[in-house]
Amino acid sequence: MKNQINIQFGARVAEMRKLRGISQEELAFRCGVHRTYIGSIERGEKSPTLNTIQKIAAGLNTDIKSLFD
Repeated sequence: MKNQINIQFGARVAEMRKLRGISQEELAFRCGVHRTYIGSIERGEKSPTLNTIQKIAAGLNTDIKSLFD
C-alpha cells in the first residue's frame, strides 16, 4: 500500500543502494528476499517488516538508523 512513509523509506533504500553501486538483484540476494520485493519496497508499494528492514540494513552494510535519516 503506497503511503508517504513507504514512499520515503523506499526512496532512501534506493538512494543508499545506488550510492553503493549495487543492483536491486544484488541487494535482494544479500537480504535473502526476491528481487521484485526490493523493487516494490523502493517504489513504496510494500511496507517491510522490522525483520526485513534489518536484512536491508545488513545488505547495505549499514545500521537501521541510517535508513531513516
